[in-house]
Amino acid sequence: MIPPENSTERQLEMLAAVARRTGNAVIVTNAAAEIEWVNAGFERLTGFSQAEVLGRRPGEFLQGRETSLESRRLMARAIERGEPFEVVVLNYSKLGRQYWVRIDAAPMMDANGRPSGYIAIETDVTEQRIAEVREALLRDIGVELLSCQAVVEAARVIVDRMVQTFDVRAANIWVVEPGQPVLQHLAGAVFSEEASMWREVCADTSFRRGTDWIVGVGAPGVAWGTALPCQKTDFWEADKNGARSRRSEAAIRAGIRTLCAVPVLSAQGVTAVIEIGGSHSYPGFERLPQLVEQIAHHFGAFVLQRRNQDAYERLFQQSPDALLVIDDDACVHKLNRRARALFGLVEGKSVRELFDEALPLHPHAESSGDPESSTADLHGRRYDGAAFPVEVSIGETRVHGAAHTVLSVRDLTERRRQEDALRRSLAEKTTLVQEVHHRVKNNLQVISSLVSLQSARVDSPEVRAALAATSARIQSVALVHQLLYASDELAAIDLHDYLLSLTRSLQGSMGPDVRIDTSGEPVVVTVERASPVGLVVNELLLNAAKHGRDSEGRCRVEVSVRSIGEQVQISVRDHGPGYVVGNGRAGSMGQTLIRALCRQLRAELSYDAPTDGAGTLARLTFDRETDDPTSSR
Repeated sequence: MIPPENSTERQLEMLAAVARRTGNAVIVTNAAAEIEWVNAGFERLTGFSQAEVLGRRPGEFLQGRETSLESRRLMARAIERGEPFEVVVLNYSKLGRQYWVRIDAAPMMDANGRPSGYIAIETDVTEQRIAEVREALLRDIGVELLSCQAVVEAARVIVDRMVQTFDVRAANIWVVEPGQPVLQHLAGAVFSEEASMWREVCADTSFRRGTDWIVGVGAPGVAWGTALPCQKTDFWEADKNGARSRRSEAAIRAGIRTLCAVPVLSAQGVTAVIEIGGSHSYPGFERLPQLVEQIAHHFGAFVLQRRNQDAYERLFQQSPDALLVIDDDACVHKLNRRARALFGLVEGKSVRELFDEALPLHPHAESSGDPESSTADLHGRRYDGAAFPVEVSIGETRVHGAAHTVLSVRDLTERRRQEDALRRSLAEKTTLVQEVHHRVKNNLQVISSLVSLQSARVDSPEVRAALAATSARIQSVALVHQLLYASDELAAIDLHDYLLSLTRSLQGSMGPDVRIDTSGEPVVVTVERASPVGLVVNELLLNAAKHGRDSEGRCRVEVSVRSIGEQVQISVRDHGPGYVVGNGRAGSMGQTLIRALCRQLRAELSYDAPTDGAGTLARLTFDRETDDPTSSR
């Protein structure tokens, strides 16, 4: 049997052989917690050689200011009881570099079963710890920002969280105010009382925008000017004259040796700068700017959201319409200034008290679709009890995640007054214009009657025929005013209806031997075009009645009107023997009048022989670009 002491030595030799092969740090201590042996992994991790640590307690030189007191107590209690323990703790290397290790320690027993020391395996978990702490910090900041209502509140959350989580002595946030030439201090936090002077100095300091680290610019100003993160690791160094600024003096007292400033970016450029101050020993110190960039992204998103909310609030309050936000109980949750002017202070009151009629409120729309909206004309009730006409638009929105109905109330009092005034004015003008058309029609009929009376006193058939033609022309013009007088549309006339009335009037004066058929489609033209068109058709019908009779002395004429694209075409066809324009009549009164009217209409008049029989076909074609008033409406 191997003596106990030989057994312990053999165990140590076996452990040493294994420990030399591992990359982790291995420590063997005696019953007094003094180091008896360490491996090469320990020397690489800590920077201490085995000769430097033999006989010393690990906690005396590996632990430091930021090492958790709770972790120290846990290890001390376990060693006192001779129990194994596992703990993650912050240690310091020989050069002062901080690192995180997970310690798995187990007691070694002597022959009597009493603890004779400990063997501990330390695993470097610095990278894992940094990642976990950063993820937790970003998550916690994101959660806390959800409950913040103001930018300064969000800034305080961020700086407090940073100094609580990391080995940073202080944190500041500087804001870029529109129109201001320097950064303004928004919020700051410090790790200890020694850093309080730093906080006070920073609160009284502002920085210009620049790209060089000079007086008045500093790390925040450089981050502002370059829109890039910047870091200064020799902040304690004096300037070339050996002098130090107030911030340098405060940094020395607070233990702040390095500064890191990161800009908060938006579409408008740099909106703020986050600055942290710490030491070189912090684990992951060199990657701190990347972490602060992520925090700056969170803060920038909050600032953008807050500014958008402020802009929406300004729009809400400055809206010319009364806006009321209604909750699920149909009570007023919020209202703008215009709503207060109309209804008074009605927060918390039922919206049904504000209107004389029932509101067509609808249930909240599903979040997957667009909110439905509706409009109703009602009568509101002013704060003094007076009723007034309103137009209410009902929609939906979300306020802090809850669905609310929004009423947009427009006071129609002035609009209704103006509409009534316009209707009265329009009615007066309509009556006046109709009266003008009526009087013109009457005057033209008087003139036509005078011409007819004169015709009865004339013996010459030629003169009598000329006077009859003149009377027909006057009647065609009078007919336009008669139709306008009876129409609701005072600026335009249906050409088909007009020609139908014109042909009926002419047929009555031409005798039973003349038959006129009118066909076609509705074509609306202006008054300025209707009169010359009627005169041209009048002349064509007179010519047909004179020259288009058949062998038995009867005359049948067909008149049609239709639209051809952007043009209007009127056809007049008789079934007589046919004739060619000219034949001694080119200089007649009728032909002269037709040519003048065609020039006025910019129209084309053509004569053709019908393909299906005898007679003459006259076609009047003119452009109708602006003839239809509805085309510009």
